[in-house]
Amino acid sequence: MTMKDKVQQAVGSARSKLGRATGNRRLETSGRVQRRRAQVAEVAHDLRDRFRQAQVRRRTDPSREL
Repeated sequence: MTMKDKVQQAVGSARSKLGRATGNRRLETSGRVQRRRAQVAEVAHDLRDRFRQAQVRRRTDPSREL
């Protein structure tokens, strides 16, 4: 999870709410899309980090025989 993803989620949420308040469907939709893209990026980063941690644990596990 990066700070950039969190910022993009917040900006997207704000745009969506502003679009909803003003009746601007295009702004609302683009904000929702921006928020969802940031959420997907955050999940992808989390999965990448977990995969890397699992690889490190596997390499450093002394009980593992070659």
